[in-house]
Amino acid sequence: MAAEIETTEKYHQWYYDTEVWQGVEFLGVPCYKSVSDMWNYQEIMAILKPSLVIEFGTRFGGSALYFSVIGRSINPDLEVLSVDISHQEVLPQVHADPAVHLATESSVSPEIKAKIIAMRARCPGKVFFILDSDHRKAHVLAEMELLRSVVESGDYLIVEDGNINGNPVLPGWGEGPFEAIQEYMQRYPDDYQRDIARETKFGFTFAPSGFLIKT
Repeated sequence: MAAEIETTEKYHQWYYDTEVWQGVEFLGVPCYKSVSDMWNYQEIMAILKPSLVIEFGTRFGGSALYFSVIGRSINPDLEVLSVDISHQEVLPQVHADPAVHLATESSVSPEIKAKIIAMRARCPGKVFFILDSDHRKAHVLAEMELLRSVVESGDYLIVEDGNINGNPVLPGWGEGPFEAIQEYMQRYPDDYQRDIARETKFGFTFAPSGFLIKT
C-alpha cells in the first residue's frame, strides 16, 4: 500500500511539474485539468443528472464547453454558468455554445449569488458546482461561504487545486484551496460529506478533500 501511494504521488508530481496538464484540450479548447478528474466528473454527472453546472474560473473555456457537451448528452436542457473576472481568452467555439453563459464578475460578488439563484429557479434539479478560480485560501473560503445558502441537499461540489502548497505539489505556494476546505469544515462540519471513493478512484486528483456532496 505504501509503495502504491508513493507511485501515485510520483505520477501526480510528474503530471503537474512537467505542465502536461497545460496541454489538455477538449474539442480543441485548452482545459488545464487532470484528465482523470475530467473522466471522474462525467461519471458523477451521469449519476447526478444535473440541470445546471456552475463553474468559477473560465480561462479559455475548455471545461465550460466540456460540461456543456457532456452534460447535455445526459440532460438536453442542462445549462452552464461560467464565472470569471475576464473572458478575453475564451475561444469562439465556447461563445458559440448556446448552453454556456459567461458572467464577467467576481465569483464572490452578490450579483453572482443572485444569478445562481435565478438560474436555479429556471433550471430546477441538481447542480454540479466546481471552484477553479483564484486559488488563495481566503478567496476559496469566501466562494464556499457564498454558496452556503445556494447549494441544496444532493448537489455536488468540486473544489479544485487543493493539491498545491505541498499537497503534494508546489510546496511553499501558501495556503490555498485545501486549507480553505479544512477551515470551512471546521466551521460547518455538517454541510458536506466527502466522496472519498470518487476522490481516490484514479489514484490521484487535483482536488484532494474537494469531492463534496451536500447533506
